[in-house]
Amino acid sequence: GESWSTEVINGVGYGRKIAPTIEFIPLILKGAKNVQKIRDRLNEKFGNNPKIGRRNKLGEIVVDVASWWRTIIFQIYLYRTKQSTTSTGNHPRGIAIDLYTPRGITPAQFRDFIRDGCDTDFTYFITYGWGVHCDWR
Repeated sequence: GESWSTEVINGVGYGRKIAPTIEFIPLILKGAKNVQKIRDRLNEKFGNNPKIGRRNKLGEIVVDVASWWRTIIFQIYLYRTKQSTTSTGNHPRGIAIDLYTPRGITPAQFRDFIRDGCDTDFTYFITYGWGVHCDWR
């Protein structure tokens, strides 16, 4: 997969991709390993239930990521356009991930599943109507 942020010029978010700088790579890899733990556990627990999650071509449940690392400029843009509640936050630090809730479970169930059953490094959670924010502090 890829990890990138959206470029912002003169207060406008463009579809151009900005790759993370080298200091964020270890944190992005740590996040990826944690998301893989969630995916593995989802497949272990719900793999035989076709009503849970979106599947890849192999029939495995996939985890859809809404947001991961982003530049501080993009974070400020999201804040100013009221798409984020903070102008700083942990996404620009590379330690936060927003995950869409898999089909067939609620966001609260997904949060509890991650927190209580996936052995991740995530220590802080916010539940949204569409998914879960996870980070480690």
